[in-house]
Amino acid sequence: MAASQVSAQDAETPAKGNGGELAKQAAIATGVGAKVLCSSLFISGRDKEDVIANDIVPLWPPAGLVAYEVDADNHAVTARFGSTARTATYRTGIGCTVDVPADEGTALAQPVSETTPPVEPGKALSAAFDAAMEDPSGDLRTRALVVIQDGKIVGERYADGFDPSMPLLGWSMSKSVTAALAGLVVGDGLMALDEPLGAPEWEGDEGRSAITLQDLLQMSSGLEFVEEYTAGNDSVGMLFLEPDMAAYAASKPLIETPGTHWSYSSGSTNIVARALTSALGGSEATQAYLRERLFGPAGMKNVTFEQDNAGTPVGSSYIYATPRDWARFGLLFLNGGKAGEEQILSPEWVDFVHTPAPANELGIYGAGFWLNGMAEDGDGRFLQGLPEDAYFAMGHNGQIVGIFPSQDTVIVRLGWTTGDAKFDTNGHFSEILNALTE
Repeated sequence: MAASQVSAQDAETPAKGNGGELAKQAAIATGVGAKVLCSSLFISGRDKEDVIANDIVPLWPPAGLVAYEVDADNHAVTARFGSTARTATYRTGIGCTVDVPADEGTALAQPVSETTPPVEPGKALSAAFDAAMEDPSGDLRTRALVVIQDGKIVGERYADGFDPSMPLLGWSMSKSVTAALAGLVVGDGLMALDEPLGAPEWEGDEGRSAITLQDLLQMSSGLEFVEEYTAGNDSVGMLFLEPDMAAYAASKPLIETPGTHWSYSSGSTNIVARALTSALGGSEATQAYLRERLFGPAGMKNVTFEQDNAGTPVGSSYIYATPRDWARFGLLFLNGGKAGEEQILSPEWVDFVHTPAPANELGIYGAGFWLNGMAEDGDGRFLQGLPEDAYFAMGHNGQIVGIFPSQDTVIVRLGWTTGDAKFDTNGHFSEILNALTE
């Protein structure tokens, strides 16, 4: 993300004509700071100063001017910037939300910590890990690598201060989990993939009322939404300022016929998450359903699916899970929806999520997953050095779960890459796959 700089003095005494913009910058800076620090402290168990220096400031630079107060007893973080203050509060099992009363919320079981030491890779794989962990510029910040082959962890590596038991934010990999939840709900007959979703904001609107669950999952709803990480755009405003994220996204106007135009949108996934929550009977029922039908059977022991202030799980962005649990999620899809002998997701749904969305002309997006197939015009694969049948859960700052059916392999990379730096997924994952054959 990038943001324009603003000083604390400016926030206190805004110049004529820019007070609204400065107020918005202050609101976003305190919202980002409070939310990220709260989740990192009370879900991941990290050090405050490390999070501020290596997560918050690179993510949203103005948040570096914010003062932070941690209330350990009430599991809350308050961020202050000039006269603006935002508080994020942690509630067991559902994570941190901004500006929520510090009540107990729904008491859910504490996540289970993994204590098994990291699996040491073989010589060739270790060399590939060494290369993937290198960070000469200091902007890559690779924090975890996990590789599963033939159903077993064959190697993993963690940066200093990180370990197998630490839940880490998946950002937009959460969209892939939301797609999995949708598969369960559709499989139970509670929703239909190809029928109008029926959001309350669309009543009486013939155009928007035609939007289906499939349109939203495949990023072809036709709704206006600007997926850019700057202060004036929809994604940042939705994630850090809006109490009801789905309502914000669903209120956007229709600018394309549903199903005909592909446009990546975190708002679309949050509309889906609200619809799924409604179909399942509310937020508490949804969290229980996730544990009982998805996370538990898949062996994902330490997952937090954070909610917004309206009680909707933030399906676009806010899932924390350990690196091993992210790997188990990938393994579920690698195995055609099965965990062990239990069929969790139908094979048909697994095929659906990694079949190119009709409106995506490049053929590189399915339903919640990025694909490595080739477009009909021969434009080439998404990641040229990786197998054509590969597909990915991908998130901001370089979060990746790579699923490689032809190699019976899952590769997970978690980090916090910022600025102009890019984690070389193509190069490093290719080297890892090559090492597995030696």
